[in-house]
Amino acid sequence: MKKIYPRIIIAGTHSGVGKTTLTIGLISALKKRGLAVQPYKIGPDYIDSAFHSKIAGRVCRNLDSFMLSQDVLLELFEHQAQTADLSVIEGVMGLYDGSVVNPEVGSTAHTAKILRSPVILVIDCGKMSGSAGAAALGYKKFDLKVRIAGCILNKIASQSHYKIAKQSVEQKSGIEVLGYFPKNALISMPERHLGLTPVQEVNSRKIYKKIAEIIEQYIDIDRLITIAKTADALPDFRKTIYQQPPGKKEVNIAVARDKCFHFYYADNLDILEHYGARLKYFSPLKSKSLPKGVSGVYIGGGFPEKFAGELAGNENLRADIKLKSKQGLPIYAECGGLMYLMKKIVDFEGREFPMAGIFPGRVRMDKKLRMLGYHMIKSISNTILCKKGDRTKGHVFHWSYLEKIPKDANFAFELEKRRGKLPDGFLTRNTLASYVHIHFGTSPSWAQHFVSSCLQYKKERKENDKQR
Repeated sequence: MKKIYPRIIIAGTHSGVGKTTLTIGLISALKKRGLAVQPYKIGPDYIDSAFHSKIAGRVCRNLDSFMLSQDVLLELFEHQAQTADLSVIEGVMGLYDGSVVNPEVGSTAHTAKILRSPVILVIDCGKMSGSAGAAALGYKKFDLKVRIAGCILNKIASQSHYKIAKQSVEQKSGIEVLGYFPKNALISMPERHLGLTPVQEVNSRKIYKKIAEIIEQYIDIDRLITIAKTADALPDFRKTIYQQPPGKKEVNIAVARDKCFHFYYADNLDILEHYGARLKYFSPLKSKSLPKGVSGVYIGGGFPEKFAGELAGNENLRADIKLKSKQGLPIYAECGGLMYLMKKIVDFEGREFPMAGIFPGRVRMDKKLRMLGYHMIKSISNTILCKKGDRTKGHVFHWSYLEKIPKDANFAFELEKRRGKLPDGFLTRNTLASYVHIHFGTSPSWAQHFVSSCLQYKKERKENDKQR
């Protein structure tokens, strides 16, 4: 008999409906009951995930049905859920919002069907009451394969407001209302250009505590737990990543992690370790050099534009990374990491700051979003991640753009989208830097190739040292 993993998905009728706030409060309330809560975030978001990780005390995982096959999504879900009492999964955008190419793929609804998970729908009642029933009915009937097991009403102004909206939802849609979030709660999470201000930069203990108190007071937590336990068994799936025991730790890879760089899919780090990497963390803001004995570097995304002055001031590390790049050290950088490896960053105020200078040209922050969305990726060069002709998927989200790029720049990737193709990913020696965020669960061979590239560098260095 298959094991059942209690779980619920917190979905919304649209973006900004209050999913993250409610998820934060729910995780906190469940922990207060002594439950081990495993958080997940549907889609490519890093910032919400970090909040969930901090509150749950367990690292939040991203579940992305565009980037991940059904088998891999199920494998990564179960890999963490099996050690938890209950899993709380926050959705992305509106319940049925997915990729541009296929509106279902990548959506919360798609993931709910893959996981066979009950859904709790959050409805914004700030400017309606009886109409809430029409919204609930529409979302229920839009796809009958999605099991909406309950509703939570947000921005409720009074008890009479709640009574009308609750009655409408339950009578018209048959969906149980589990409580509400009051309109005058005065809960606000600080935001900036990429969404919420990251948890690494804010002290939100009072906010978390307040949200948890509201959740406890106005929402039926016990009923939510009961619904989570009604989840069906997961469908059969084939393991591809963790089918073999972990590889022997033969190579050290340095990973940039501090309040500036922290955009990583947690599963990416786990997969690298599973394939034989030992991760050594360092701070581009504070570390004076790369960790000793590393044979590779991974620099994820983040906010280098926010901390450009501090990054520029750490001249020792910038020089060390540039030198190691010239020596052939495998370095892989994504988005914010790409910005750090350029010659200069120009921030929102037009101020210039020197960066590592591995690649010529500079990156300039814009006042608007420059690119957002999923892409198909084709490798047009042999790199530390893959061979020429290899393909994978990725996600792009940035407000910056490149300028003063040499015409003979060596590109690693070709991004494919409906509007055409465009080059991406600078390449020099064993350093690869791209705007694209890649999930190694999409193409595990890319993680294996990276570890192998680092191992090859380690062996070559040893041979060179012997010959001296």
